Amino acid sequence: MIDVITVVFRDELEILQVQAQSLGMYAYDLGVQRIYVVVNDDADVADAIQTKWWGRLADRVCIVPRRMFSAQLPDLGWLSQQILKLLTATLSYQPYSMVLDAKTILIQPLNLHRLFAPDGRITAGTAPVQTVFTEAARRVGGLFDIAVTDVLMPQGVPFLFENSAVRAMIAEVELRTQQFFVKWFADQGMVTEFILYSGYQQWRHSGLDSVTAPTLSDYRYCNICHSQVQQFDQRMGMAQHPDTATVSVHRQAWAQISPAQRQVYREFLLSRGIQQAAKI
Repeated sequence: MIDVITVVFRDELEILQVQAQSLGMYAYDLGVQRIYVVVNDDADVADAIQTKWWGRLADRVCIVPRRMFSAQLPDLGWLSQQILKLLTATLSYQPYSMVLDAKTILIQPLNLHRLFAPDGRITAGTAPVQTVFTEAARRVGGLFDIAVTDVLMPQGVPFLFENSAVRAMIAEVELRTQQFFVKWFADQGMVTEFILYSGYQQWRHSGLDSVTAPTLSDYRYCNICHSQVQQFDQRMGMAQHPDTATVSVHRQAWAQISPAQRQVYREFLLSRGIQQAAKI
């Protein structure tokens, strides 16, 4: 029913091994058919990735060099990463793809019955668009002639794409803009993949009620970005909550936290059985 998409570049190979082990341990019961590891870097980076990192899911790993996509991708990594997530979802013929960043680490088993309602809708819920993404929402709203005020949760990774909707969205964007999708997205510069997808689903269904169920998932996701370094200890306390399913530390945050805090993070992951964490 579900595939996994993660985009990686050279500097993330070490943390990718941690994620891979966590997926092998905690994503097995999701019934994952494919794990698309998309290499947003030179071809030799793909050669360095070993499927055995994923343990019992090793035979489901598909390593995808960015050159597989014929479109001219932008050089800016943050922008090309978003485009690659969307393009990779078009490769999957499972109903859904779960999108991760390379630094997203699973710390407990993920179960379909907590991610999806009995009627098939996702249990993500919605949240108001954050102020920093106001311009992205304005541009997406202008594209579809709607007011985009809400985005599907958790507004970042792990995020669930309905793969057929992504394919239809790309076609609709190209029809409306008369441009190839990759060029249009790159030219915007600030239209994020998750706001675009949320806005499209809102337009397609005249709202998001048919996409996400009112009964929300009880999973929590603890992501520490570069602007939250001062909150590291507090957020690691949040990571201990029994419903926290994933954790991540942005590489810029990792560079700023103290050696003692790095060890706290390693030991936390080790406590969840992720032995590869000792090497980060």
